[in-house]
Amino acid sequence: MSRLRSKGISDSTMALLGKMGIEFDTLGAEEGCCGSVLLRTGQTGAASRVAEETVRRIASRGFGEVITACPGCYRTMSSEYPQIVGDIPFRVRHISQFLMEKEGLLRGRLGTVNARVSYHDPCHLGRHMGVYEEPRQLIRLIPGVELLEMKYNRSRALCCGSGGGVRSAFPELSREVARSVVADNLPGEADLLVTACPFCNFNIKEACPKSLRVLDLPELLLSAWRG
Repeated sequence: MSRLRSKGISDSTMALLGKMGIEFDTLGAEEGCCGSVLLRTGQTGAASRVAEETVRRIASRGFGEVITACPGCYRTMSSEYPQIVGDIPFRVRHISQFLMEKEGLLRGRLGTVNARVSYHDPCHLGRHMGVYEEPRQLIRLIPGVELLEMKYNRSRALCCGSGGGVRSAFPELSREVARSVVADNLPGEADLLVTACPFCNFNIKEACPKSLRVLDLPELLLSAWRG
């Protein structure tokens, strides 16, 4: 999703890692879908084949760790691949977890951003994987930012309407959910909505007014980078 439809997230993630001096590589043209959507829509046979092929591709390149900006990939690869293919020979983390471990490379490099920011908890990252604090801690690293919580947040956060195959099967319903989430849940004084999921980012951006600025977490951090 982030490489093909929300490409700014993929590009920003790689650019941010580069500025931090992190050595990394990608699968390039061999990178495919992790199979999360197949699992959510009951296509378990196809999902199993995708999982096996993805593990083979990553392992054949000798990667010891996979960092993803997509919570669906993170959940699928870290908690569901082992159930499908057994032990996997690499570690999987969401970009927010990795960046918090490397926060020393961010401190002092982020310029002031005078903005009131609200953060939307993605379903896969929050309720399913229990990652709530790392994205908030990263947002607070940016001088000048005021973090405003959405009405329903953390384990009570509302789905953006894009997950579980809903966006593909019922696109208008998906858009209406996104519009209602923003209208009923976003603090009125917020200048910016930050996501940590390409599906949330894409759906909210498309469904909501152009006046609402929506950035994914790596995009926000990259925009604040000095020099």
